[in-house]
Amino acid sequence: MEMDLNLFPWRFVSFVGFILMAILVNILVKIWWTPLCTQKFLRNQGIDGPPYKLLYGSTQELLETKKRAKSTSMEFMPHDIVHQIVPHIHVWAQLYGRIFVYWLGTQARIVLHDPEMMKQILSNKFGHYEKPDPNFQLKRLFGLYGLASSSGEKWAHQRRLLNPAFHLDSLKSMVPVMASSTGRMLEKWENAIADGVKEIEVSNDFRCLTADVIARTAFGTSFEQGKHIFHMLAELTILAGKSFGKMSFLGSRFLPTPSNLRSKKLDMAIQKSLRELILNRKKNVEMGKNDSYGMDLLGLMMNAYKDEVKGKSNFVSLSLQHMVDECKTFFTAGSETTATLLTWTLILLGMHTDWQDAAREEVLHTFKRDTPNFDSMARLKLVNMILFEVLRLYPPIVGLSRRTCKKMQLGSLTVPAGVELVLPTITVNHDEELWGKDAKEFNPHRFSQGISKASTHPAAFTTFGFGPRTCIGQNFALIEAKVMLTMILQRFSFSVSPTYIHSPALIFTVLPLHGAQIIFQQLPN
Repeated sequence: MEMDLNLFPWRFVSFVGFILMAILVNILVKIWWTPLCTQKFLRNQGIDGPPYKLLYGSTQELLETKKRAKSTSMEFMPHDIVHQIVPHIHVWAQLYGRIFVYWLGTQARIVLHDPEMMKQILSNKFGHYEKPDPNFQLKRLFGLYGLASSSGEKWAHQRRLLNPAFHLDSLKSMVPVMASSTGRMLEKWENAIADGVKEIEVSNDFRCLTADVIARTAFGTSFEQGKHIFHMLAELTILAGKSFGKMSFLGSRFLPTPSNLRSKKLDMAIQKSLRELILNRKKNVEMGKNDSYGMDLLGLMMNAYKDEVKGKSNFVSLSLQHMVDECKTFFTAGSETTATLLTWTLILLGMHTDWQDAAREEVLHTFKRDTPNFDSMARLKLVNMILFEVLRLYPPIVGLSRRTCKKMQLGSLTVPAGVELVLPTITVNHDEELWGKDAKEFNPHRFSQGISKASTHPAAFTTFGFGPRTCIGQNFALIEAKVMLTMILQRFSFSVSPTYIHSPALIFTVLPLHGAQIIFQQLPN
């Protein structure tokens, strides 16, 4: 027994040493052996890229390339913005080809500039290509339970719950709300012009306008009533955008950096405000003040969860968080993307006034000076073509990403499990092989026969995604943009101000870095 007691400390030390050695080996496998094996496996298939560097991967080169791109401005024509928005992809594609690999930390990311492969990935219905886990800033922005963050059966269930809110009948009832909000903004512009103001910075006004529409159609309130929530979400969106392309590591979200502290504070305040909004509506129905939860997006969600709403504990623990995250998702996606589309549409039509005049002629022929209505919107063929061309040249979201959950075969390429696949929408949108020699020019006529015939490949246009996960709000965004652009064309002619600096930048969506200054002239009644 005495001998056993004397050996105990050594056995304990040996056990601890074994555990520490196992941890060290596991770390080395993750940060050194696995990346090098993956790099060799891909190189043997002809897939090259910047070499993997221990822990950092290609992150340093990526950030340096972006820094150089920010120091340059651009001319108006042609609209060659790829080197400005995704400079690392632009540079590495020239060095390594249309398909290459780079490393964000220890994570391998294969860039696939191939619409057929993109179609194969996005059309897959079996969950072989899952959405990669977002960084913690994006998790705070969209939450963990919203449609944007879900996958598999969970995503399919939520999509079914939300589909009714985006049926054409539901969208039809939203058009008067869109027109009413737009009318108030245009009255503000008319008053400013009457006071002698000629130049208006439109991007901020569009952001407020689309936020107001989302507030009214999704939450049954107005921008003014909920603007504290919207302002906080807008700030959180900017913080999330700054995290793009930056390497994060385990525990980095707990570091007391200014951006971490601010985003955490914003997230807590947003969650509290949205929970109060939802619970107040629930309380009003239970007390008999309202007959239903309402027909807006929030009401439809609450009705879909009605069985869980009746059970308070279940509702508060699960369904309430689902709805909070869904509200955050649809405000951010619904307001930011449409505001971005409208901003670039006015810039491009302000530069290409011949297309502006043609669009105005179509609008006046269809509606005269009357408020646009849903039934006649389908007749705006040219306006539709213009919006698609703006989305092609200046897509709000520059790319999509998926991660392989097992070894997959993509054409002749074998992709290991756990690799991220980057689908660079913006570079495909500017590819001359797909869109012609004028791919970097503004030419809405290319969409005259629809999206599928606008390029040499039917899946080349993936601005709203492709396949089963096509953006649920696509029709909402396009109808909203049509209503707003129609009403602007009815009342104003406009051109880009000499003070405008053409410097597109990836903030969260693709935006003009120095604002969008437009000179307006009011049209006679």
